[in-house]
Amino acid sequence: MRLYHNLETRDELERVADLYYQNLRDHRVAPRDPLELYPMKVKVSGICWLGGEFTGDKPHSGSRALKAEDTSVSENREITYEGRIPVAPNVPYELAWYARTEAAGQRYTALIQCYNAEGEFEPPWNRLKVVEGSLDWKRETIEVSGFAPDVRTVSLHLFPTFRDTQGTATGTAYFDDVSFGPAAGPGTAANLLRGGDMEMDVSAMSVDIDWSEFDRGAKRYLDELGFNSFDLRLEGLGSGSFYSRKLGLFAGFLQGTPEYQSLMSRYLGEVERHLAKNGWLGKEYIYWFDEPDPKDYPFVRQGMIDIRKAAPRLTRFITEHRPGPDIMDVSEISCTIFHRVDPKVVAELSPGGRQFWSYLCTGPKAPWITLFIDHPATNLRLWPWMSFKFGLTGFLVWEAMHWTSGDVFPENRPQNPWTDPMSYTSGYGTPYGEVKYWGNGDGRFIYPPNRNVATDRAKYLCGPVNSVRWEILRDGLEDYEYLWLLDAAIKEATNRSPRADSTLLTRCRQVLAIPPALFVSGQEYTKDPRAILDYRKKIAAAIEELTAAK
Repeated sequence: MRLYHNLETRDELERVADLYYQNLRDHRVAPRDPLELYPMKVKVSGICWLGGEFTGDKPHSGSRALKAEDTSVSENREITYEGRIPVAPNVPYELAWYARTEAAGQRYTALIQCYNAEGEFEPPWNRLKVVEGSLDWKRETIEVSGFAPDVRTVSLHLFPTFRDTQGTATGTAYFDDVSFGPAAGPGTAANLLRGGDMEMDVSAMSVDIDWSEFDRGAKRYLDELGFNSFDLRLEGLGSGSFYSRKLGLFAGFLQGTPEYQSLMSRYLGEVERHLAKNGWLGKEYIYWFDEPDPKDYPFVRQGMIDIRKAAPRLTRFITEHRPGPDIMDVSEISCTIFHRVDPKVVAELSPGGRQFWSYLCTGPKAPWITLFIDHPATNLRLWPWMSFKFGLTGFLVWEAMHWTSGDVFPENRPQNPWTDPMSYTSGYGTPYGEVKYWGNGDGRFIYPPNRNVATDRAKYLCGPVNSVRWEILRDGLEDYEYLWLLDAAIKEATNRSPRADSTLLTRCRQVLAIPPALFVSGQEYTKDPRAILDYRKKIAAAIEELTAAK
């Protein structure tokens, strides 16, 4: 939105995003994360170092060292001390530490950054040292003869690689026994740091959450606009897909450690209580892993167990492109790619409280039900009909405004979705510049107003432009509501009077069954919109007859 609407401020982004969310509300669709601009702010008190992992892998002393890892070729990853440290002018100081690197001769960086009395950055007085690392622990220092009178506080930064403007270097380093303080001579510095030995006491830590922004967004989008579901974004969870996966890391502790479990239990427990108190519990779903393969099942299962132990009332969610009994028991919502939905499994497991959704994405292609521009328009109209018949209660599309691909187009020259309908592959190991295709219109239901993003610099404080498929999907969702109303009316009439007109109920149940003339499966369905409209009239007539018979 910021790029295609030429937005400059946070207020402008919120205003335009709100118009988009109103559009989604009007189309019976909940955005995956309407609270993206309104996150909860989590702070762990009592932890001294940020950005690394506390590890027991061969520490210099004690039981832990701090691991710093940089895997990005576009930014400098770092670990920092938790706050700024007051310093006196014209007094010698010494920063000392022990370090080792995973690669012999790997260069890493230590930085003392300076600030004046107003807290403003004073770069001329910084002290930086680039060190050639070794496989064994080695002590290093930065000695400061005296800070300038303008310098009142400093911050400490440790980079596992050589720090340059692009952040292209990658590598891993370990730090331990860090000290900083005034020095009477080499090796005589007092230590002003807490936790320089990396021996963090988890029992002394607290997890605090600032809910102010989250609550502001939730009251607008869950209470006022009425979205009934949202992806609850949580810090510290593991992540991944069939392509790759990564263990969770919270406050520097890796998933699987007792410290991680203790802190996550406090964190998720507070999240659960807050949602319940405000009437939002049950609308959340935790979507932390995407489309696991069998090789990922043990990892996913353990992650789901960790969530359940910490907060048993939070809703766990998983997308499955290989659904089966080995993975379908670890979540409250199972979202299966549509062409692999098994109605028998849904019918068997739904009575136990499990929800089943389906999703459409980059595949399969025709003759299956799809979401592509160049496929039959009845596709998106019939998807909700089929979902109702199969017992599915939710729908998922991975994106509604995939207007450009960062793997194909540079940010300053993004794709023009008005002239190029193709959705190009992003991520999953695709090299930058390699062109792969997902399909025309995949992940693209709504469009930006700026039709020539290369030259048009006007600011657009407006909502999106709807596609034909977007309107057709809404029609299908309204059809789903008709089917739901008919089903509810049949149940009400049956419960109200066992002696109700059996002929009418039989006829209404036959209507609710949906005939093969409309569809047999996700591959065999009508391409004639008139057949759908005619049958919708039959559903409406059945609802009216049951209502009149009360």
